[in-house]
Amino acid sequence: MGFLEVVIPPDFIPEETSGDVMIPEGGTARVSCKAKGMPKPRIMWRREDGGDIILRNAHGDKNKVAVYEDEVLTLTKISRSDMGAYLCIASNGVPPSVSKRIMIKVHFHPVIQVPNQLVGAPLGTDVSLECYVESSPKSINYWVRDS
Repeated sequence: MGFLEVVIPPDFIPEETSGDVMIPEGGTARVSCKAKGMPKPRIMWRREDGGDIILRNAHGDKNKVAVYEDEVLTLTKISRSDMGAYLCIASNGVPPSVSKRIMIKVHFHPVIQVPNQLVGAPLGTDVSLECYVESSPKSINYWVRDS
């Protein structure tokens, strides 16, 4: 008499695993990763850049974690600093573990910074005007002279 235990490495279920998402700033991003295997795989999330994942509750309290364990990652009141690549990793102790890279893009209105708001130069010389714009998606920038 013998006992046989069949083990199967993890594999993502494509129709239940998110792709890249675009979320307006202040919105909620929900990305999911579901995997099959034997034993049932554990799912964990990490930021590709090694930064912390910032979880916010309904009261606005923040909780920073390096790794988050769950099939669904929910980022509420998302901010531009949450933008980036997230790795979903499925493992069950049977090699190889599998990972999927999901890009979360956060759209936000342009923010303009002008280092020198008053620029003077002698008549007939060149002058440089600087204007820095941060936005997502990338903005179309142009200059207009106010006569």
